[in-house]
Amino acid sequence: MSPNPVSFGQVIPVTGVNLGFPGTVSRFGERVIAARQLVQQSVSGTFNLNFGDPAVLIENNSGGYWASVADFVNAAASNIALVAAQFGGMAVREVQTQLAYPAGQTPGILQVGYYAPNQMAEVLERGSATILLSVGAPVAGSQIYTRVVLNTAVTAGLVGDWEATPVATDLFTDVTPTGTVNTNTLTITNANIQAGQVVSGLGIAPGTYVTVYTAGTATLSKALILDVIAGQAVTFSNLVALPTVVARTGYVDANSILEVTIKVRQAA
Repeated sequence: MSPNPVSFGQVIPVTGVNLGFPGTVSRFGERVIAARQLVQQSVSGTFNLNFGDPAVLIENNSGGYWASVADFVNAAASNIALVAAQFGGMAVREVQTQLAYPAGQTPGILQVGYYAPNQMAEVLERGSATILLSVGAPVAGSQIYTRVVLNTAVTAGLVGDWEATPVATDLFTDVTPTGTVNTNTLTITNANIQAGQVVSGLGIAPGTYVTVYTAGTATLSKALILDVIAGQAVTFSNLVALPTVVARTGYVDANSILEVTIKVRQAA
């Protein structure tokens, strides 16, 4: 035997376990999945529901249908305040026949499948599955959000994505606003306020968002239910906390995949 044996191949360092593809349902624990048609909401924009993306339930008298959060928000500004209430779950991955090789496909680049409008889409309403995390570094059990308003300071954040650990310009509290009950305006000066942000706090009606912001005045989608007095905390957010969705662990793999858990079924 040679004193210096030749080694063939290449050593590949193990940096962490890959969690798989977006929309992969965990084999452990509960799995409640519902199939409904995906229906386009907006005239232009993103209509598809990517595997692993959050979905909203549009109710009707025949069982309802799904829409992606991005499509839902793009369809009407008033839908922004409805995302949390109508959140239905996340699209789960299916194996689909590839009839044509995608143009421009690059080896090593994650390819994400999707449901197209009018297709039947399967959505996980309760249980654990993998998602593509756009922003943030979560810890186990931490709240997961979806974006409803773009922020130039967070270039990776897209409307309808999944995010964790909001930055100060995405979710912030201001104690200077004042406003009078039954009116739709707050007197406030804050450079981070912009149209579309969800607003909450004492005196703010549930489901309120900013319709217009000009220097010193925020116009709201709903009238104040109480006087807002300086010193009371009013919160503005570009993100919506999705009900009962938390990070299952704090581990995000090299492809930005995170496993999350929907603890309680939201849809009917």
